[in-house]
Amino acid sequence: MDNKNEKMFNLTRSELNNEKNKVIARFASVASHDLKNVLGGLSNIAYYLSKALKVENETQKKMLTLLSTEVNNLNTKIVDLLDMTRVKQLTKKSCNLKDIINKAIEENKIDTIIFETKLEDVKILADSQRMTQVFSNIIKNAKDAMKNNGSINIVMNINNDIVSVSLKDTGIGMNQETLENCFDPMFSTKTAKAVGMGLTVAKQVVEMHNGTISVDSIENQGTTIDITLPVLKEE
Repeated sequence: MDNKNEKMFNLTRSELNNEKNKVIARFASVASHDLKNVLGGLSNIAYYLSKALKVENETQKKMLTLLSTEVNNLNTKIVDLLDMTRVKQLTKKSCNLKDIINKAIEENKIDTIIFETKLEDVKILADSQRMTQVFSNIIKNAKDAMKNNGSINIVMNINNDIVSVSLKDTGIGMNQETLENCFDPMFSTKTAKAVGMGLTVAKQVVEMHNGTISVDSIENQGTTIDITLPVLKEE
């Protein structure tokens, strides 16, 4: 294939990929809208039954609680699915990474979790909303892994043109299988379901900011997530 034909082929393939992504995004949007309506109805039913019927049987109480929990889990998965299809374009501007991380912490603060931070003011070129989502998803996963109490240590280091952020929790950690597949949205085990698709979305967003993300975890000891991003150079 000569260079001209190869260029035309690549252009056509790129256009096809763009159209495919648009179709997937439209389908995900319509499907999620319908599913959220159904789940909203189920959530209302569960709430009504728990209040109106004054359920006292412990098994029945557990079943209603389980119904509400699973409805919330499915809602979370739908939001994650939409995020995966929508992460195509970013609106980047100069942002203070310290402010982004602090906002993510505020969104997830609860009394039983201790936050230990060592942060500095550093400018990055980023979509602040998406980057806040990245750190918020990671912190939420850490909270879920610690259940009732624990600590999240967030440390920032700046080395020349790179800023690195390490987020370490004292949660249940991941087994080796989950650790090796934690960025795969199709991977599913009991442990992986607790991680959700938040890390998949986080990886997409970080890499679209020319950064890197890695995970280190030991079962029953905790998880550490390291993110690096380029520092915005002063002109």
